[in-house]
Amino acid sequence: MARTSVTAATAPTGTKPLLLLIDGHSLAFRSFYAFSKGGEGGLSTAAGVPTSVTYGFLKALLDHCKGLAPQGLVVAFDTAEPTFRHDADAAYKAHRDEAPEAFFEDLANLQRILQENLDIPLCMAPGYEADDVLGTLASRAASDGWRVRILSGDRDLFQLVDDQRDIAVLYMGGGPYAKNAGPVEIRREGVIARLGVTPEEVVDLKALTGDSSDNIPGVKGVGPKTAINLLKAFEHLDGVYAALEALEQAGPKAKDPRGVLKGALIGRLQDDRENAFRSRMLAEILVDIPLPESPRLQLGAVDTEGLRASLEALELSSLVRQVDRFAQLFSAEPPVSSSANSSGSQPGSATEAGPPATAPSELAEHSEHSAEPGAPAPDSDSDPGPPLLHPELITTPEALAALMQRLEGCRDPAAPVAFDTETTALNPFQAELVGIGLAWGEEPGALAYIPIGHHPPAADDLLSEPPPAPEQLPLDQVLTALAPWLASPAHPKTLQNAKYDRLVLLRHGLELQGVVMDTLLADYLRDANAKHGLEVLAERNFGFTPTSYAELVPKGTTIAAVPISAAAQYCAMDVHVTRRLTPLLRTQLEQLGPALLQLLEQVELPLEPVLALMEATGIRIDTAYLQELSAKLAATLQRLEAEARAAAAVDFNLASPKQLGELLFDTLGLDRKKSRKTKTGWSTDAAVLEKLEDDHPVVPLVLEHRTLSKLRSTYVDALPALVEPETGRVHTDFNQAVTATGRLSSSNPNLQNIPIRTEFSRRIRKAFLPQEGWSLVSADYSQIELRILTHLSGEEVLIEAYRNGDDVHALTARLLLEKESVSPEERRLGKTINFGVIYGMGAQRFARETGVSQAEAKDFLSRYRQRYPRVFAFLELQERLALSRGYVETILGRRRPFQFDPGGLGRHLGKDPLSIDLEVARRGGMEAQQLRAAANAPIQGSSADIIKLAMVQLHRRLQETALPARLLLQVHDELVLEAAPEALDAVVTLTRETMEQAVSLSVPLLVETGVGPNWMEAK
Repeated sequence: MARTSVTAATAPTGTKPLLLLIDGHSLAFRSFYAFSKGGEGGLSTAAGVPTSVTYGFLKALLDHCKGLAPQGLVVAFDTAEPTFRHDADAAYKAHRDEAPEAFFEDLANLQRILQENLDIPLCMAPGYEADDVLGTLASRAASDGWRVRILSGDRDLFQLVDDQRDIAVLYMGGGPYAKNAGPVEIRREGVIARLGVTPEEVVDLKALTGDSSDNIPGVKGVGPKTAINLLKAFEHLDGVYAALEALEQAGPKAKDPRGVLKGALIGRLQDDRENAFRSRMLAEILVDIPLPESPRLQLGAVDTEGLRASLEALELSSLVRQVDRFAQLFSAEPPVSSSANSSGSQPGSATEAGPPATAPSELAEHSEHSAEPGAPAPDSDSDPGPPLLHPELITTPEALAALMQRLEGCRDPAAPVAFDTETTALNPFQAELVGIGLAWGEEPGALAYIPIGHHPPAADDLLSEPPPAPEQLPLDQVLTALAPWLASPAHPKTLQNAKYDRLVLLRHGLELQGVVMDTLLADYLRDANAKHGLEVLAERNFGFTPTSYAELVPKGTTIAAVPISAAAQYCAMDVHVTRRLTPLLRTQLEQLGPALLQLLEQVELPLEPVLALMEATGIRIDTAYLQELSAKLAATLQRLEAEARAAAAVDFNLASPKQLGELLFDTLGLDRKKSRKTKTGWSTDAAVLEKLEDDHPVVPLVLEHRTLSKLRSTYVDALPALVEPETGRVHTDFNQAVTATGRLSSSNPNLQNIPIRTEFSRRIRKAFLPQEGWSLVSADYSQIELRILTHLSGEEVLIEAYRNGDDVHALTARLLLEKESVSPEERRLGKTINFGVIYGMGAQRFARETGVSQAEAKDFLSRYRQRYPRVFAFLELQERLALSRGYVETILGRRRPFQFDPGGLGRHLGKDPLSIDLEVARRGGMEAQQLRAAANAPIQGSSADIIKLAMVQLHRRLQETALPARLLLQVHDELVLEAAPEALDAVVTLTRETMEQAVSLSVPLLVETGVGPNWMEAK
């Protein structure tokens, strides 16, 4: 049998070894009931062998020991025999139901694995409970020089807490179904915070209040608050009854000088005196019971082969993948692991971060396999676990000074320092700074966490006063120390989503420079279709999933309420992963070609601080004007509703898709071929209504009502609520790593979707204002996508037209109609087809938008192909490239990947693009849409690259010239700035020149500008 070394593990020099004692039955029952309801169901193998207890217990054991690295470990269990407490009181725990047989079968398998495979000692004492075993082991170990931590979900064990002897409880509160039930290290102050009494008084508290879960009676009518007041006044139960006896002896008119013993309380205490002392006996945990055999405390030697075989037999596949992890954590001398995610750290590092960041909230959320026999195991629990980390807690001025000295020497751009902030909110303008994490090396100890804004968790129901705040440095002191390093471009830094941290720092008056990598942006350039969260990146690249924020922070709270030790582990993992990802993602981009790395360094990274400053600046909103506009829209909507009902001759709800579908296709009998059936009836989405627009007068009324109603709810009524009280402005979020094309998107509010075709939609823009006394400047690329298509396709006719400044839409109309001059209506045909070709417009839509017949539309498209053959050759080449190599590229080398079904269009991957029959490939529904997107992606993506590059250059030139102007918004191909009146001409000129010269194409770029008191009038 393969075992690791049996040499006893020792703690680092100068520290006491750590002994972890586990309340076995507490954790076993939590595991069992986490996967079942009332003991029914649960996890099992295909053959029906129950596994809830084994899986949950071992998974929790693995999770809890990540951050502890104990040198000793013992698990205490109850026996099946009655204890001395049952002999003393037949009612003790008599109301508890017997656990199902499946529990005991599962427990037996668990105990065998613990003893035989993990070499973890089990300790039981006939006639006593596991609590007594834990108390005795803790007392003995503390006397022998161990630090002791007891893992349990039972608050009875709080009476064992002893700060002087270094005995603490790792409390798993919240019950077996609780999510985010991470263990909290409870020391003396923690007991007082949660129960309102000291550890020595816990037994007396239960003597007075009783405990319904154990059938301990206590004193009837005495609740926690009363009991706490009694113990504060008289210290312990004996003191309470001594005072009561003194009061009785003093006579019926005597009064308690403390004012506590009075009224009905005296009678209750007198009546239940016997119950009180019997309850104390039942509640007291013994610390000196005779143990049948003193267990070995030190870690032993994990039998890796036996463990793997046991776990495979129970079909616990995700735990099988973590066998090496078990060996690393629970062997006296951990083996050297060859896995990619292994850590070379030894247990008990000189810098100890405290308890692990999370408990097995997976017990409530992730099952190892289905409760039904034979169901396949999910993949969500397949990671081998994160590496062990030992972040240094910076809580003293000396430690902070030493950290800054260490950071001062980190100047290698190839090895930047990873930086991260922990805050109370996703909105950086509302977030309070809670902590800061840093990582400057690969080793798990090259980490630090600076707690700043932690506060104690909410007190339990037994205490009204909050516990004391944890030890941490003042915010101003930390920020003052960090400010020079943060603002130094000579000190390279790497972050995940740097824009958020930058905004948090900006809110505190700090500048962030020297960012040489943003792992979010780098992974976005690697594959825009992938997810880029840190947890996903860690799992994809390193094979483990870090603790998520949802697992760490209980719902309804923030990370400020999380214990510092747990937050330190969480933040340390973020910066550790970020730093490990930095060289890896750089290499991945280099392997895809030099263009992507250049795009990162010259466009995306420089753009990030520009966007952050735009978000921080925000834009003024005229809320009074919007209120007036909302009232006008309400009146217009009422009129449209009345007109629509009159046109239909039926009373119906315009906002109900079901009623509208019945009206259009059942009552009015419109063409059902233009719609489709859904679960709730006929589809009446925008595409369907556009097809029906000319078929009945009610349809355009419904479309207009729908458009105006959405405008009112999304913008007119929503914008005032988004104004930040501190700034009086709206601060939209510019999302840099969301769209597949590379375009920016925005949210809260989404300014990219404000339509400008209708009068009302244009009037929404009137609500956007500059700084008082300034003007808004609008700068919009003219026909940029058509110019890019001309450049990429090399279509000579269009190139010549743009170089000569001709009207390209009129030119197209003249060529298609074969006329020397065209009317405005005919020019509109040319414009529609020019832009429609970019987006793959077919004859049907062209006919609908222009009013020509389908035959005429087909003829127009055919002639367009003849006149501009290189345009269609380019578009078709992009479709072929997407099929043959799986991606297309922009002018600056940005890639948009495409994935096709391997049994369908994916069979073309790796083939010569020119050999692909596009007509056949386009016949496949959704994949045909992907092909149209592939043709358009280089155009849209290039447009995105150009305006991003222009923003970077314009921001730099505005800083260099010191003009009183600021970038505010980017919407599609338009930039919006605010500028002081004396600088307007210079700002307009500078903006136009910068945008037009951002890149050099075969055709000139043209920018149209406008100035006004609001956004609408600046167009």
